[in-house]
Amino acid sequence: MAVDLEQMMLLLQKRYGSLKKIDELTDELQSAFARHDEVSASLLLEIRAEEIAEVDNCYGRIWDLARAGGEDAKEVRRLMHNDPFAAPESDCWEENKIFEVRRRTVRLLEQLQDKDRRMNLSAGGEKSYYRTKEKVN
Repeated sequence: MAVDLEQMMLLLQKRYGSLKKIDELTDELQSAFARHDEVSASLLLEIRAEEIAEVDNCYGRIWDLARAGGEDAKEVRRLMHNDPFAAPESDCWEENKIFEVRRRTVRLLEQLQDKDRRMNLSAGGEKSYYRTKEKVN
């Protein structure tokens, strides 16, 4: 049985959509922190946590496609671990789409990490995870 590339592609797209929502919620969260609106910030953190759980769920379902082992597992690992920016063009439309979504996801995750770092530094001040990490290094 071959890996269901269409299902994998759809799960990656759904994961990307959830990451986009997390990005939007992060912007709203930054705004709530700037206004010192603890009620909104708390609610946004809860909603953001739900979206993060959905990202994890999609990721888990992708790896479920590899549970059969053998060639399926190798194929899923190849599609999920190979550098999406170095992936050669394929004759398979779904495979090309998988790498395209992964490239967009990598870029979005980098933006999210930067936003999260800035928000954490701003909100946490000297107690920020990133501030204490800088002191260790």
